Amino acid sequence: MGQMNEVTNTYNRYVEQEDTFYKQLETLEQCQCAMFDHIFRYGDQFHKPMVEEVLLNVYQLEVNVRLELLHLRLEKAFLAYDMEHQ
Repeated sequence: MGQMNEVTNTYNRYVEQEDTFYKQLETLEQCQCAMFDHIFRYGDQFHKPMVEEVLLNVYQLEVNVRLELLHLRLEKAFLAYDMEHQ
């Protein structure tokens, strides 16, 4: 019974981490949208190469979060399988 509680706690932690990753991705998406909106409105005030560099860094953050999310979802799926088949 103690091991099952530990497994359930791990699964719940995975769910919370997954929610956090989705919030992070939403935040990054909103940052990109805000930057594009400001460029549309005030493009002549920005240094284009710097804007591109900032956007590429935000994009790389998104890729990193998506990779972490992928690994987490894989672990969560295997754990869910183990929970179902014990």
